[in-house]
Order: sequence, then structure tokens, then C-alpha cells
Amino acid sequence: MEETRQQRRARERETAATRTKLERKLRNQVGGLVDGKPFDKWPAWKGTGVPTRDNCDLTNPRQAFIWMFVAMPVMKGAPLMLPTEYWEMQSFRMWTLGARPVADPTRKYQPPESVTANAWMASGSWVSLDTPERPRKTLAQALRELPQRERAEVRAALLDGLGLDDGEKPAPPAMQYTVATLAQRLNTSVDELVSVLGNLGLTNVHADSRISREIADRIVKHMGLE
Repeated sequence: MEETRQQRRARERETAATRTKLERKLRNQVGGLVDGKPFDKWPAWKGTGVPTRDNCDLTNPRQAFIWMFVAMPVMKGAPLMLPTEYWEMQSFRMWTLGARPVADPTRKYQPPESVTANAWMASGSWVSLDTPERPRKTLAQALRELPQRERAEVRAALLDGLGLDDGEKPAPPAMQYTVATLAQRLNTSVDELVSVLGNLGLTNVHADSRISREIADRIVKHMGLE
């Protein structure tokens, strides 16, 4: 059964209340004030993928240092050992103890060759500043390189996760999914998905634009997941 507007709003309120409760718990655990504000009154990191120097606010004590904990020495696989919230607590504590990101770094973070680094896989590495950027595979390239069986599994998982696999269920209403939702399901950035949509003839779309089942199927075909 499709979620009603009232149900969605109730779920969103419940999620917000849970988040507020967690923020207060974290505030009590980390302690301290910066400019008179506790931990939970500073904006949390809302970036895509993993924290980097470029997508963190270096003037925000909650974000200023979290990018430094990505792909730490001897780390294998996941770039962050614990959830981002934990590293936000460490960043805030470091700030209250006097640390500041004042010097320019002598190394840079280089993401993995896969499309999008994330908090669970493909840690990337730290390299010297003069290291050339390696070419990144697009989402379509990465998927096309998968064996046929794996591509079929990805396609099935994608359609099922979006509610697009009919089976015995009725097809969902058209124009139900946003670009941001589909990008998250595809584990890619909104910008890259917007580019794919442009190649399919859909222009002037943004993260909140809604897309239909038909368009989602065309995206699957465009990525070679047929």
C-alpha cells in the first residue's frame, strides 16, 4: 500500500524526533561549548560519499577535522572505522581543546577509481600534492564491466529496491521517485545522474525532480543493465 501524505509526515516527524534525541545524547557525551554553543547546535556534516577537506566546513568545530580521519594508516576497505557522527564528536572535542586547521596540508586524499567513495567500502588513499588525479570510471562504465550475471543481479536489486519490479505487485504511480532518491539507490552523485538524464533527453532537472518508472527503466538500459 502506498504511503499517504499523513503517514509520510508522521514518519518524518518520528525520524526528526529520533535524530534530536540522538543529538542530545551525543552533546552530553562530548561536552564543551564553542562560541557558547554545544555540539548539537553546530551543523552536522551532510556531504555525499566521505568527508573531504573540500566538503567540510573548516570553521565548524563539528566538521573541521573529520576529513582527516578518512583512510587512516593501515585501514583496509572501509575509509571510516566508525560512523561519521563519532568523528564529528572527535572533531568537536579537538576544537574545544585548542586544535585548529590552520596549516595547509602537504598530502591530499585521492578517492578510489570507482564512481563514488562511501563510508563502507573503497577507502581511497592519501598521496602527495603533486600526484596526478587518476581517471575515474563513470557509473555506466563500472556497471558495463560487470559479468552478465552480476549485471542482472544489480538490475533486479535496483528495480526491486525502487519498487519498480512488477511481479505480483501493481506498478507504482508515475512520477514517484526523485532524482536524489534514484541517485542514492544507484550509489552515485546527483550530478552524475543528472548528466545521464541529460543524455536521455531530460534537461533542467535537479535533485528534487520526480521521475517515473519509464524513465528509471531507460536509465537501467542506458547503463547496460538490461
